[in-house]
Amino acid sequence: MAIAIYGVPAAPDLRDLQSFSAFYDQALPVVYGYFLRRTGGEPALAEDLTQETFLAAVTQIDRGTRVDAPMPWLIGIARHRLIDHYRATSRAANRVVSLGEWIDDQPDGRDDFGPILDRAMAAASLDAMPASQRLVVVLRYLDGLSVPEIASQIGKSVHAVESLLARGRATFKRHYLEHGHE
Repeated sequence: MAIAIYGVPAAPDLRDLQSFSAFYDQALPVVYGYFLRRTGGEPALAEDLTQETFLAAVTQIDRGTRVDAPMPWLIGIARHRLIDHYRATSRAANRVVSLGEWIDDQPDGRDDFGPILDRAMAAASLDAMPASQRLVVVLRYLDGLSVPEIASQIGKSVHAVESLLARGRATFKRHYLEHGHE
């Protein structure tokens, strides 16, 4: 059982079944929602990735991993599961993100994308990108990771990530302009 010190609640001991159960009940909808938004609204895939995330978390807890901030730690595991999933599958038909939310999150004119009104065309443009470009664009613009953080997450150099981002933005823009404004 966690004890508050100076009014700040201590992190729950996730090795304790009751604490883990309470954490699971709180975290399940958060993790599932994280995946659902990033898999283009595919419930089965979001469910599978959610299950893999919790299995990985339990494995780490069983190995003695100390968890001071459970929710950020779990979302970190989820992010790794998503990266691993998209590394394993390079099919162009996979959607990485709910594009409507991605577009809504972007300030007007960010990286020359400007306001995008045709969401279906924007989704098709994202889907047309090679998986490696799509992955770095999603990590940068949806998850808000910096270029060095992305490089660390996917095991590439900062220069390689910058190159993938530049090509990804160009691919997205080209496809959108060619097919969206005919």
